[in-house]
Amino acid sequence: MKKRPLIGIVTSVLAKNYVRNIVRGAIAQAQECGCDVIILAPLVHFTQCQTEHADGERAIYQLISSQSFDGFLYIKDDTTMGVDVIAEVESLLLSTNKYVMTVDEQEHSVFDSTQYDDYDDFGKVVRHLIEVHGYRKIYCLTGPQARFQAQTRLRAYQDIMSEHGLYFDDTYYSYGTFWVDSAIEYAGRIISGELSRPEAIVCGNDVTAMALIKCLKSAGIRVPADIAVTGYDGFPFASNIDVSLTTYSRDHYQLGADAVRRLYRNITGVLCRKIHRPESGFMIGNSCGCDSIPAKQMLVSRNEDVPKMWEEDVFCDAMPFDLAEADSVPDLLQRAIGHCGILYQMKELKIYLKVSEEQLRLAAECSQDGISVYQNDKLMAQLDAGAFIQESGNAGTLFLSPLHMQERQFGLISLSFCGNERIYDRNYLRYVYDLEAALDRVYSRRDNTEKQEESGRISSRREQHRRLELLRKQLQDEPGASWTIEQMSHAAEMSRSTLQKLYKAYFGRSVFEELIQFRVERAKQLLTETGLSLREISEECGYSTESYFMKQFKSVTGVTPTAYRKKCSK
Repeated sequence: MKKRPLIGIVTSVLAKNYVRNIVRGAIAQAQECGCDVIILAPLVHFTQCQTEHADGERAIYQLISSQSFDGFLYIKDDTTMGVDVIAEVESLLLSTNKYVMTVDEQEHSVFDSTQYDDYDDFGKVVRHLIEVHGYRKIYCLTGPQARFQAQTRLRAYQDIMSEHGLYFDDTYYSYGTFWVDSAIEYAGRIISGELSRPEAIVCGNDVTAMALIKCLKSAGIRVPADIAVTGYDGFPFASNIDVSLTTYSRDHYQLGADAVRRLYRNITGVLCRKIHRPESGFMIGNSCGCDSIPAKQMLVSRNEDVPKMWEEDVFCDAMPFDLAEADSVPDLLQRAIGHCGILYQMKELKIYLKVSEEQLRLAAECSQDGISVYQNDKLMAQLDAGAFIQESGNAGTLFLSPLHMQERQFGLISLSFCGNERIYDRNYLRYVYDLEAALDRVYSRRDNTEKQEESGRISSRREQHRRLELLRKQLQDEPGASWTIEQMSHAAEMSRSTLQKLYKAYFGRSVFEELIQFRVERAKQLLTETGLSLREISEECGYSTESYFMKQFKSVTGVTPTAYRKKCSK
C-alpha cells in the first residue's frame, strides 16, 4: 500500500485566532490532497513562561528530525515563540533537507513562503471610510517598516487616497509596532497637537485600533463623532469594547490552505484541487460611524462553537480530584482516560510514556468507540513521527504535545478530532495540565518511596555490618571459646544462613575460616611468648585435642607448632 504523504505543521502555541485559522485551512487542504498531518505545537507562550517549563515544552520540536515527514508547513509567531525558539526550530528544519513552506513571511534564504496579499482587503477599509462616510482627512497607522504586511497595507492606503484625489503627505501615515505602544505614542501626538486632528484613522491591525480608541476617549476625544477609527484582521475580540470596532477579517483559513497546496505540489509534483471557504470580509462596528451591526457577525464560528450542555458538563467535571486519588501510574491513566469526555468531538487520544531517552510506550488510549488501556512491552522510537500515524489506525490529523512538569519529561500525548477542522480548546489545555500535575505527583511519590526504601536498605546494611564487625571482634578477642554457628548467629542477631552469606560477602572469608585464622594467630602468640605446652595451648585456643590443633596449625602455616616455636626462639 502506497504511503500517504506526511506533512508536519510546525507552529507556536495555538492561542491566536489567526494561527488557528491558518491551521484549519491547512488541515482541510491536506485532507483534500490525501495527506496525513502531525501538528507540532507547544501548549505555552514561550516568551511569558518560566524557563524550566518552557524548556520542557520545546522538546516537541525535536520530532522535526523524524525521517517520516515528507515536508513541513512552518507558522512562525515572534511574540509567542521568541528569538531562541525560532532559531532552534529553523535550525532543525534546515537540518532535515525536506521542503519547508513558511506562512505569511518575508523571503527566506532557503524556505519558500506563501504570503497573504493584504492590498485589496485593506484598500476596501479605506474605500469604506471615503465612499460610505465621506471622510477626506484620513491618517494611517501601520506596523513595522521592515514587515511586508505593514508596507502592503500602507501602499493600499496611499493608492486609494490617490485614486480618490485626496491629499496626504508623510505626516498622514506612520509606521508602528502592530502593538499598543505605538497606538499610545500616536494618540499622544494627536492629543498634544503635534499632529492636526484627522477625521479618521485606519489602523494596520485591531490591537492598535483598540488601544488608540481607548487613548483618544481618555482624552475626551469621541469615537467616531470626533475621529473615526478602523482596524484590520477581524479578530473576535474586536467587538469586546464599548465602541465596537469596524475591521476586516483576513482569510487566514485560505492562506493556510494555499500554503499546503503549494507545499503538496513541491513534494509530489501534483497540483491538488483548491478548496475555498469564503468567511472573510467586513466586520462592521460603530467605530467608523456606521449605526448598525449586521446580525451574522455575532454568530460564533462553527469550529469554535461548543454546545452549552457540553460546557456545563465540563464545568462539573472533577478530574483533578479524581486523579489525586490515583496510587499508581496505571490507575492514574485509567482514571484520566475516563475523563476524555470533556474534549468536544474527540476522536482519539493516546498517552505515550517515556521508557528511555529514545523510546516511548503506548500506555493508554481512548476513542469515540470505547476505552482500552495498554500495559505491554511494545516500544516505539520517540522521534519516529510515522509511528504515531501507524498507531492511530487510520489517516488524518494528530496534535502532538509533550507531557512534562518543568524539565521532567513523562512522554507525549496525541489527540485527533472527528471534525477535520477542529482545533483543541482550553478544555484540552486543562486536561493536559491536570494530567501532568497528577503524573508528577505519582512519579514523585514513587521516587520518594524508592528513595526511602533505598535509604532503608542502606541503613539496614550499615546495621548488619556493625553487628558483623562486633561478632568478628568477639571471635578475635575470644578465639578459644567453644563457638558454634548458633552462638555466632545469636551474637550477630541473624539467622544462620544470613550470617554465613553476609559474613563472607563483607570480609572475604567464611566465619569459620576467620575463627581458625584467629585461633592460629593466638597460638603463634602463645608459642613465642609463653612456655605453655602444646596441650595447654590447644586448650587455650579452643581445640578439643592436641592432635587436631597440630594438624590445623600446620595446614594454615605450613609448619608444625614445635617447628614454629624453635624457629621463632632463635
